[in-house]
Amino acid sequence: MRTTVSLRFLMTLLLASMLCLSACGTEQPLSGKTEANPPAAETGDSQAAEQQTNNGEAADNNAQTRLYTDVLDREVEIPAQPERIAALWTVGELIALDLKPVGSTEHLLRFYTDEDRSGIDLVGESNKPDMERLLALEPDLIVVSARATEDELEQYSKIAPTVATPFFGDPIERFRIVADLVGKPDAATAWLQAYDQEVADMREQVKPLQVQGKSALVIQFAQKAIYLYPSSTFPTIFDAYQFKLTDKQAELESAPDFAPTALSLETLSDFDPDHLFVIINDEDSEAVYEEMKQSKVWENLRAVQDKHAYLIGNRLSINDVMTLDWALGEVYSLLSATGDPS
Repeated sequence: MRTTVSLRFLMTLLLASMLCLSACGTEQPLSGKTEANPPAAETGDSQAAEQQTNNGEAADNNAQTRLYTDVLDREVEIPAQPERIAALWTVGELIALDLKPVGSTEHLLRFYTDEDRSGIDLVGESNKPDMERLLALEPDLIVVSARATEDELEQYSKIAPTVATPFFGDPIERFRIVADLVGKPDAATAWLQAYDQEVADMREQVKPLQVQGKSALVIQFAQKAIYLYPSSTFPTIFDAYQFKLTDKQAELESAPDFAPTALSLETLSDFDPDHLFVIINDEDSEAVYEEMKQSKVWENLRAVQDKHAYLIGNRLSINDVMTLDWALGEVYSLLSATGDPS
């Protein structure tokens, strides 16, 4: 028995020595992995070296991965051209870029058309996905919002590289961030150019209604309360259709710390806009809205008296580029009709 073991041991050592000598005679590592680019010092291109250091990205277009710094200042190695994205945020941006995610949640997809949703598997009902469903999709990239917790980021990252994108803010800026993330900045530029042309066309169509320069107010009924949001939340109203802020909202927004604010019924008269857009978020809030409509404060609002008060879908509050496109037509339809929400 000892003799057999010794012979096997000697043969193993001999085989290992031969493999070592063979490896020393080749230029490539046994793993088959090679550097995407030679060191900048060898190419003599110091400027390229500085750019690669600053961006944390491979300069070679053929590189399979690159380093990306997300909005939480996390450096993540991601696919250079992701193909199987699980969207736990920024769904509309990906659809606009003609890069449908492989999975998302019912909550995030609830406002999109059947055509938009086609081919996207559900990984959950709410914002929180079912981890087993998410894992089964084998995503190569997971996109979340900047509100994701450290624990969530850690769990998602065990499945695929995970990148945080802005939770809210300027929809155009967020669109460009997502386009850069997935390597489609040119597609974003083309989409925005087409959208700008749509805006120009709609401004011409709305001219006979003489709404440009009139004041507007957008309020949302949510959780049995009334909320006012920064005007940047609704660029279709205040940018595309060029409504102006009421004096009261302009005063509030001049404060550097202005944030979404709960309003009382009585304070609505302080705004008294020419046009009023109302969003109802849930059934409980709808009852509050119906009760408010019976009040003297509501009846005395200029927009109500002039029949310029409108119910608009809750989708308006999503604030992504696909919603901007939808809202152009939706707002025009409301303005063209008599504003008399019921």
